[in-house]
Amino acid sequence: MVKYFCLLSFLLCSFQLRAATLEVEISGITKEGILHLAIYSSKEVFESDKGDRPGPQPGIIAGSIKNVGTEVYKETFEIPAGTYVIGYYIDANENEKLDTNFIGIPKEEYGFSNNARGTFGPPSFESASFILDSYRKLLMEL
Repeated sequence: MVKYFCLLSFLLCSFQLRAATLEVEISGITKEGILHLAIYSSKEVFESDKGDRPGPQPGIIAGSIKNVGTEVYKETFEIPAGTYVIGYYIDANENEKLDTNFIGIPKEEYGFSNNARGTFGPPSFESASFILDSYRKLLMEL
């Protein structure tokens, strides 16, 4: 029994040592709406996501869907250490997707970690990715 307790304690302590804190702050929000924020752990999922499937899915480690105003958005996430990308948009008309015009340019506010921008579409995973080891605060602007 003591052996199992020691093993369980070791596993729990190992997990706690590997957990990390990520603080996210987004400023420059000019329209009220529903913020859809995803923290991607998968390059493939990030590069294939079109912002039309809100909610949990494989390759997304954490996220948030919240009503926001024009104030600064702040939230803290406890996630495992690793390499991640954040993608977000403000759904102003609340139709649960990122609206685009006829050539695919977003009509709603959006952004990515590292304030990365793509040329014709979203940025690459590499340009928007960051390493989270124990604590990190990301400041992003729309």
